[in-house]
Amino acid sequence: MFIYIIIAVLLEMLVSLIGYFFAFKKAKKYLDYAISFSVGTFLGIVFFNLLPETVELLSPKTGALYILGGFLLFFLLSRFLLWHHHSQGEHHNHSRLKASGSMILIADFFHNFVDGILIVAAFVVNINLGIITTIAILLHEIPQEISDFFVLINAGFSKTKALLSNFLISTSTIIGAILAFLFLGAVKGAIGPILGIAAGNFLYLASSDLLPEIIHRQKRTSVGFQIAFLFLGLLVMYIISA
Repeated sequence: MFIYIIIAVLLEMLVSLIGYFFAFKKAKKYLDYAISFSVGTFLGIVFFNLLPETVELLSPKTGALYILGGFLLFFLLSRFLLWHHHSQGEHHNHSRLKASGSMILIADFFHNFVDGILIVAAFVVNINLGIITTIAILLHEIPQEISDFFVLINAGFSKTKALLSNFLISTSTIIGAILAFLFLGAVKGAIGPILGIAAGNFLYLASSDLLPEIIHRQKRTSVGFQIAFLFLGLLVMYIISA
């Protein structure tokens, strides 16, 4: 069982490098469409995956409180990061984009941490369930990691830095897996709150950072294409979640 868990965790980490296939092409050419797609995937993650799981693990009222708490927590974090970059003399729009890049990495840290816990919990039940869970998580991660890559590029990260940052953050999968393997009973109780906080974060990113960015880019990209790629992101996450 242990070797299966190691393979599953390593596969999850390797998925974080999927942006490699976009790094050495003219990524900015697809940036407008990718941002719209990212909004759809992040909203899909929240409403088709994280929110239902949070409510299932907790009560609807408690789950809603954690999601709201996550939203407000990252609102305050965003204001702090924005103030920090702005105080260093950076332009407001540039500092806002850098703050959004930092937050997406924080969100991914929590998300991958929970994935590590889920992988171990599934393999503890039986190997078949572990394999199915791993496949589902990998399918879930692919569109998200592509979206993350383009969001980081939009936030001013170089292609190399975006890839490296995504990979380093993915190591939280190992942390979650190790803690789950050693303290499965105790860690399982924290999954619901962690998922709720992550949901609040993704919801904040989609609504306050990426949606305004779509509106700002309307002069360069048709509204029809923006809406189409947003719904495409929603559709992909709906199919994967189903």
